[in-house]
Amino acid sequence: MRERALLMCFLLFSAALSGCFGQEESVAPVEEIITSNREFVTGPDGLPVDVPLLPFEFNFSDVGEDGPEPSIGVTSSGCIFFIALEKVMRSCDFGQTWEEVQGPECSPTTSDPYGWVDPITDRVFGVQMIGLETSWICWSDDDGETWLGNPHDSGTTPLNDHIKLATGPWTSSGYGTLGQITGSTIYETAVYYCYNKLAGIFCFTSLDGGATFELGGQIFGLATTNGGLHGAISTAPDGTVYVTPRVPTPTVIVSKDNGLSWFERTMGEDIGTPYPRKNSEVAADTDSNAYHVWTGPGG
Repeated sequence: MRERALLMCFLLFSAALSGCFGQEESVAPVEEIITSNREFVTGPDGLPVDVPLLPFEFNFSDVGEDGPEPSIGVTSSGCIFFIALEKVMRSCDFGQTWEEVQGPECSPTTSDPYGWVDPITDRVFGVQMIGLETSWICWSDDDGETWLGNPHDSGTTPLNDHIKLATGPWTSSGYGTLGQITGSTIYETAVYYCYNKLAGIFCFTSLDGGATFELGGQIFGLATTNGGLHGAISTAPDGTVYVTPRVPTPTVIVSKDNGLSWFERTMGEDIGTPYPRKNSEVAADTDSNAYHVWTGPGG
């Protein structure tokens, strides 16, 4: 009997120690996360240069209004303009306070808002799509103190959607020859207005600072695919205009004559882009080198 009791104690003691002497549980090694440097600086030729980035400091600013599909611009006086649906909001104290400044010349409603500040003339644009029928554009040349507007300002062809507006220098060819006439009523910069409809992309050029858009029409080629959806209009200091269509191959539609004629440049065929893709964007530096950024595979 005593031997059985000793045997039971030994078995219980062995079971208690089995976790200590048994095979240790394997622990997966912690994978070291290596972060790649996604910051780069380029020179006037677009090639990388070994200089430090400019220091950035970001501060939160609450405009106090709903602002889906927002757009923002800053005049040379330092006033910030933010398009909050049909409202044009302004801050002249670095975003600390905001006020609504659009006048009765601007649309009281919107189906699709857009805003732009001309970096050359400081003209502030409030662009509001009115259904699919037209767009109501208003503008100010004194930081939003006074306004002018046109309630039917969408070019020669009605029905517009996904509206975009931008400005840029006049060239010496095409519509730009008109912009070279000194002492005329032609505005200092070319104003562009583009939109899509099922037939493709339509782009117009204004000679009077965005008051009317009488020149232009449909862009043909890849612009006619995918219903004409496209990204923002951008311009370079030499007057080149860029529009980016939503097509399977990364593409930029370009005009060298202020919108009279357009041609296409495709790129990134070896990389590709998800389709249907989001809008891509083009920006140009002070030497008119253009940079095209788009969403890559898995984006």
